[in-house]
Amino acid sequence: MSWGTELWDQYTRLEKHTQSGIDAVDKYTHFVRERQKIETEYAAALKKLIKGYSPKKRDEETDFTTKTCFGKLLEEMTGIANQHELIADSLSQNVVKELQSYIRELKEERNKHFQDAKHEEKLLNASIKKLDQTKDAYRSAYNEYVKSKNQFHKVDQDVNQTKAQVEKCRRTMEGRNKAREDCKNEYILQLQQTNKDQRDYYSTKLPAVFQRIQEMDEKRINKLGEYFKKYAQSHKDVLPLIGKCLDTIEQAGGSVDATQDSNKVVERHKTGLTPPDDYEMMDLENELQSNQVGNNQTDNASITSSEGSVKANGGGTITGRAKTKRGGFGGIFKAKDDDGSSRKIKIPHTSSFRKKEEVKPKDDFSHLPPSQQRRELQKKIDEIQAQIDQEMKAKDALTKMRDVYAKNTQLGDPNSTDKELSAIGKKLDNLRLELQKYQKFMGYSPYRNNSCQSSGFVDQADGKPNVSTPQGTPHGTPHGTPVPDRAHPSEASPMREGSNGTSTGSEEHEQSSPSRLQQDQSFDGDDDPDFDEDVQALYQAKAIYAFETADPNLLGLGEGEVIDVLEEDDGDGWTRVRRGNEEGYVPTSYLLKT
Repeated sequence: MSWGTELWDQYTRLEKHTQSGIDAVDKYTHFVRERQKIETEYAAALKKLIKGYSPKKRDEETDFTTKTCFGKLLEEMTGIANQHELIADSLSQNVVKELQSYIRELKEERNKHFQDAKHEEKLLNASIKKLDQTKDAYRSAYNEYVKSKNQFHKVDQDVNQTKAQVEKCRRTMEGRNKAREDCKNEYILQLQQTNKDQRDYYSTKLPAVFQRIQEMDEKRINKLGEYFKKYAQSHKDVLPLIGKCLDTIEQAGGSVDATQDSNKVVERHKTGLTPPDDYEMMDLENELQSNQVGNNQTDNASITSSEGSVKANGGGTITGRAKTKRGGFGGIFKAKDDDGSSRKIKIPHTSSFRKKEEVKPKDDFSHLPPSQQRRELQKKIDEIQAQIDQEMKAKDALTKMRDVYAKNTQLGDPNSTDKELSAIGKKLDNLRLELQKYQKFMGYSPYRNNSCQSSGFVDQADGKPNVSTPQGTPHGTPHGTPVPDRAHPSEASPMREGSNGTSTGSEEHEQSSPSRLQQDQSFDGDDDPDFDEDVQALYQAKAIYAFETADPNLLGLGEGEVIDVLEEDDGDGWTRVRRGNEEGYVPTSYLLKT
């Protein structure tokens, strides 16, 4: 159905209808803009919520499965928030902006069509107005002609009128008759033109304008339908991603393990201490008898003998039997008096643990309980080892580059890598020394000695400083530290090492390794039983850097000092050298062959 033929007389209604259509598009545009604003605010509020509940970096319980799951949930919720931002952006770019542009075009097109209709109507009205003017002129001319005709007949019948007056009236009548004829002809022509203009207006021009308006309105309807689809597509595009985020959250929820979290609590908070001994019974009768015996003894020698017998028979117990020393960690509750006797150390009450002052962290983590200290030391060793591995890869890459340059000097100067290799060597030496330090801490812990363990942690629980750990004392030969007697394997038991470079056997502190027996000795030829003056030097080397150390296994050097090389580096970064009667190990990168 065509608006031009069916609604030719509904110009005003069509004008209102098209305006209401534009208003509908504008209303939908405002709706989408508000919807986009809601999505943006929702995404911002969601991210703010996530930020408020995100675990802090200092949180030590992030490795629990519940915390991991919650962190995964927050991470995926961040993804969901990002998807809502994408929805808002899509609505803004693909719907709101395009609709705003289309509304402007629609208004312009509508105004143009109705202006064309008004123009055609104006032309028709002008033609009708001209028709009315010619009709009025014809009517006026006709009336004047009738009037002059009547006047002529009246004069012609009057006998008193002269012939000249009759002729004058005749000429007037004929002139007005001619004017009447001209006005009539003009009126007829204008009538024909006006009828033609009217037929063209209602049959051709106005229907054409209404047809264009109809096409415009149908285009508006189709366009609005497309933007409805774009609105839905903006959501559908991100729904699969949101679904994946929710699936990931669901999978994370399935990974929560109560047993694993319980074990984590044990691993994190286990101290390695043992519960205190049972309370001893207070025997007042035996104590009274002892007091009576003591009062009856007046001889100083007898009193001394009596006191000695009390100590000998078990410190005044009921049975008088000697107490059996507890093994394992039981020793942490006993300490030695100056005279060698044992005394009971009471474990502080729980309140003292709660109120104790915070202990300043130490390099060897001795401020922590045994299990936690070993865990932190192992973590530190792994970190340093990872740095060493990274530097070794960089060193290998530079070495290969230098070899390539040496084979083909056109590619580069082989000596150009010496500075970087030297810097990497120094960094490796520092890392190895640091690794050695922490491996010594790992190998020698006060918690492996019951007496040290007792005094250290009981005093620490009371808020006293722990001074039982000799921080710099090397016990055992850690990974990466040269063994001073590796040329004499028959005189020492080799240290077994695990995959991480730390000792794996519990007997490592009981073996008679040279590093343990000679921890206070130097490599002086007169004092060191392992010193072998018959070992021939391979060649001489010059120290290009100064090397200072307090480790008896190593040999300090001054810059420019010339020494004898006894054993070359076997891959651990250390070289065995001799200076006079002193032997030890120095970093390989500190030496230059002379």
